[in-house]
Amino acid sequence: MYTKEEKEIMKKFVQYIKKFRKKNNYSRNLFAEKTDYQREHIAKVETGKRNLTLKYVIRTIIAYKISIQELFKDE
Repeated sequence: MYTKEEKEIMKKFVQYIKKFRKKNNYSRNLFAEKTDYQREHIAKVETGKRNLTLKYVIRTIIAYKISIQELFKDE
């Protein structure tokens, strides 16, 4: 079970990744292809129906050849 604080942190991480995807005009389908996740999985993570995993973050960083700072920077 996750604490309220843990849930908020996960939610913020998901928001950063979704913002990164949309800012770069990556559809869920393209994002799925590049990260080797199914589109449905990405949709569930973005809507809070599945928990974000570290593996998800790592695959995003590797697929897009970006730093973790770039992924989570505020603009």
